[in-house]
Amino acid sequence: MKRYLNILLLLLLTAFSACSEQAHEHGEAAAETTYTCPMHPQIVQDEPGTCPICHMDLVAQTTHGEAIEITEDLAFLLQPTNETVVANISTIKPEEKAVPATVEMEGIITYDERRIYSIPSRVGGRIEKLFVKYNYQPINKGQKLMEVYSPELVTAQKELLYLVQSAPEDKALIEAAKQRLRLLGATDAQLNRLIRTSEASYTFGIYSPYDGYVIGFNTTAPSATPSSVPVTAPGAGGMGTGNTNPGMAGAGAATPAAGSELQLREGMYITTGQPLLRVVNPNQLWAEFNIPAGEVTSIAKGAPVQITFPALPGEKLEAQVDFLQPFYEAGENFAKVRVYLPGQQQLARVGQLVSGTASYTTAPALWVPREAVLDLGTTSVAFKQVRGAFKPSCYSWYHSR
Repeated sequence: MKRYLNILLLLLLTAFSACSEQAHEHGEAAAETTYTCPMHPQIVQDEPGTCPICHMDLVAQTTHGEAIEITEDLAFLLQPTNETVVANISTIKPEEKAVPATVEMEGIITYDERRIYSIPSRVGGRIEKLFVKYNYQPINKGQKLMEVYSPELVTAQKELLYLVQSAPEDKALIEAAKQRLRLLGATDAQLNRLIRTSEASYTFGIYSPYDGYVIGFNTTAPSATPSSVPVTAPGAGGMGTGNTNPGMAGAGAATPAAGSELQLREGMYITTGQPLLRVVNPNQLWAEFNIPAGEVTSIAKGAPVQITFPALPGEKLEAQVDFLQPFYEAGENFAKVRVYLPGQQQLARVGQLVSGTASYTTAPALWVPREAVLDLGTTSVAFKQVRGAFKPSCYSWYHSR
């Protein structure tokens, strides 16, 4: 009998224990379930109901499940797709080296400013005859440009003649009188003729000290006009010798356009120091290129440049960088590169647009093939393999070839 009582007691204890465990689990589940308002998350209750603010029905909050351990093999799969790319492709190691490179530039042909000359008036007076008739008229060194009446020159001539006739032994005084006339623009040939004839000339010729082309009254700097300025060196046959007829100035002269006559006229008065003409000698021309700011430090003086002419396909010139502008113009993000055109060029004309390709050697850096770089539009990336996956790296660390 006692044995049966023990068995019955054991069964009751087992049943009570099972009920207690179920009640405990149910109580834990009930305790973990809370309710909140979708519109007002700050409202949290342990039982269903309505929100005291908006009177919406409360909803049960999601309970958290068991935590999952993130292993090393699973970590790279859970990374964002813009950080890790899983692929099965071939790889290559970057090479650190210096390689030849080029930079493309756009520019224009312009004058060599050292070959632009101004012819001023050394005396005041009146233009009696003018032998230069139009802009871009070719002239030779020593060619007579105009004849001027100047009381100052007449007086200086008479002083020299008086000294030669009255005091021929005073060589120093005679030489001083000659030097005064030279400073007023007289040439040695004019002085010899004056002494030989013993007659003062009331009109004095002004001669060109330069070869080149007349580009007008010296009020503004010459503009780069591509269609009107010849660029080859003025030859002896095309310069003319003071012909007053514009139509007979020679084969090398440009046809004067409307409104291109000089501002000088016969009969007008000039003053001492007044600029009369400006002459340009196009034997040597420049090509000025704009180089991006990021490439300025790569180019050095003497770097080879290949010049091409968009209007003349297939024509090329080989030159070298002669000068790099040491500053930026206001509002510009590029610098000027000056290149001298070799020799007398038949291809180039002032104002002509040209393209240039400058060659240089880069500083040592990491290089990868161009196919290894992915262009994303706003940036470029190269992928680096890390434990079976490819992570994008900033393209600035690499260079493509």
